[in-house]
Amino acid sequence: MPTKSLQIMVSDVDRHIICFGSNPIGSSTLDPLLVRWSDQESSVDWTPTSTNSSGGVKISSGSKIVGALRTRQEILIWTDSALHSMRFVGAPFIFSFNELKAGVSMISPNAAVNANGMVYFMDRGGFFTYSGQVSPLPCTVRDYIYSDINLGQAYKVFGTANIDFNEVMWFYPSSGSDEIDRYVLYNYIEGVWSIGTMVRTAWIEAHLENNPIAAGKTGTDSNYLYNQEYGHDDDESAMTAYIETGDFDIQDGNNFMLVSKVIPDIQFRDADSENELDISIKGRNYPSDSLSTLSTSSLTSSTQQAFVRCRSRQAVLRFESTGSGYGWRLGHFRLDTRLDGRQ
Repeated sequence: MPTKSLQIMVSDVDRHIICFGSNPIGSSTLDPLLVRWSDQESSVDWTPTSTNSSGGVKISSGSKIVGALRTRQEILIWTDSALHSMRFVGAPFIFSFNELKAGVSMISPNAAVNANGMVYFMDRGGFFTYSGQVSPLPCTVRDYIYSDINLGQAYKVFGTANIDFNEVMWFYPSSGSDEIDRYVLYNYIEGVWSIGTMVRTAWIEAHLENNPIAAGKTGTDSNYLYNQEYGHDDDESAMTAYIETGDFDIQDGNNFMLVSKVIPDIQFRDADSENELDISIKGRNYPSDSLSTLSTSSLTSSTQQAFVRCRSRQAVLRFESTGSGYGWRLGHFRLDTRLDGRQ
């Protein structure tokens, strides 16, 4: 039986134990492209005979298997140069292997996610989906992520899903960190990307529990398990929570604009009349300029509109709260804007 393996999995209906990357029979040296499987319903019989279903196949492309994921009616196998499909076909071959797409891979063994009847995975230069065929996943924050990711620690990247909110996400280390400290999130129903900072090293999706369970580390030697999506605070402490837009303009930034009024669409949760949400408007006159804060207003559950006076060529909105014990959701806010000059 195998003594070395990169990844082990039990196939779904046919119940074979599968080693992805394994030592061949009679050798103790790992072959990173060799897939071996046991006899059906057996964990000890790995030698192929005429009376059992154990066997092995060496993947035809790449230099190593990066990872594998069980999906509907097949197992996907990523090498460092292609994506392959492994399907149970029964005797005499037991499994069939087909190359699905050359030139794609996976950034780490755990960077693929099953969600929404599809597979989402992260490569070293972009995101992809698989639902019978491989397709690039357009990403509005791609440049931000890949210009600030520590590829030397890429094998720590992992993907997961938050099914209650229709999200898939990947946690990764930024360029200035050897450990995971950031995430990128994709809402597959709305087609929206978002980014954030969070130290999480493992995640269990909310299938058996009411909330996802995640592992994280704070300080130098403290490890915690977190109930994700529960409550409004940061482990019983006030949390700075914010949503910030990208730059927006009028007429592709050819003219200045004046923002004079904001009509918020905010739903407060577990809040009283004194709990606040701050809205800041930042601006820049030229693309190479740094953002500067032009206006800040406080909103409560009774605020119908906020009057402001901001002028810039490009603007950014930031909604932020720093209180504890309450939460909020942002809907479709409205701005009163018009073309304007510099004075």
